[in-house]
Amino acid sequence: MDGTHICKEIANLHDNIVSTEIVEKGVTIAAHVKSGILPKLERLFAQTELYMNTLQANTEHLGRPHYLMAHNDSMDLFFFPIVINGRKMILVVRTSVPYTHEEIVNKLREHVGKLRPKYH
Repeated sequence: MDGTHICKEIANLHDNIVSTEIVEKGVTIAAHVKSGILPKLERLFAQTELYMNTLQANTEHLGRPHYLMAHNDSMDLFFFPIVINGRKMILVVRTSVPYTHEEIVNKLREHVGKLRPKYH
């Protein structure tokens, strides 16, 4: 399954999901947007990957990180660690507000569970 297909599937999970991206090393390698264009957020993505790597390096103390979230005025961002073909990446999901947090998170966690890295 290719990244663009994964992004489209995830975007269709909920009406409030406006776009999805798969990011590797701060660069978008696959994306799907329901309408409009995606603003470039490479710096944010690179910083998020560094932070996610730090959390993953501390799973012994903190447990496995499931996702990060940034809550903003008009849009929220969810960052999920995923693995595709053995490569660690970040799935970025942009949602328009308002929405029910638990509903979105439950749908996303269920769907991306098969793409998540496995920790020992």
